[in-house]
Amino acid sequence: MSSSAPDSGRPSKQIYARRRLFVLLGLVAVIAVIVLLIVQPGSTSDVPKASVPVVTPTETPAPGASGAPSTNPSGAPTDGASVPKCTSKVIVVSAITDKGDYAAGEKPQLRMSITNTGSEACTINAGTSKQSFTILNGDNKVWTSTDCQVEPSDQNSVIESGQTVQSAEAIVWDRTKSTADTCEGNRDPVPAAGASYQLSVSIDGIKSTNAKRFVLE
Repeated sequence: MSSSAPDSGRPSKQIYARRRLFVLLGLVAVIAVIVLLIVQPGSTSDVPKASVPVVTPTETPAPGASGAPSTNPSGAPTDGASVPKCTSKVIVVSAITDKGDYAAGEKPQLRMSITNTGSEACTINAGTSKQSFTILNGDNKVWTSTDCQVEPSDQNSVIESGQTVQSAEAIVWDRTKSTADTCEGNRDPVPAAGASYQLSVSIDGIKSTNAKRFVLE
């Protein structure tokens, strides 16, 4: 009687082939993953970034006439038909300089501000025809903006309750004395070397409550 060959316990050639195929497929899968990671590293590049809010700056009004306060700041009508006229009872006018002490050769820049302390809006003529900048040395007037003013103009403006407006442009003082007779010729410089001066202003007949003191070196 014939007997079957003893089982060696070794896998058949077909099993070896299947194992090799699985190993190769595994290697291919690993290589594919590595390639994807290299080409597209991580997934964060596909995540949209948080949007940054953009703040649009407020438009700056174009400068008005030299030394003229900003006009019609509230957008209210400027004909004054239904708005009462501003008076010294509710309007506070202040003199402003850009510095308190000026080195030799530095020219002071002069401005004014207007504040409506009343409970309602009022209208004021803020044109150059109604403005005055005066510089004094003690009790002596040494310079005023109206001595040689050119083409003064009117400019009605509505000032809202509690609102403050300021000169759109500064008047630059050249540190000389002024009179109406010296507009075309050379003017004498004022004393400096620590001399003290005061700026007073007025607009539409309303004078500044206090003078602004400054020193020229």
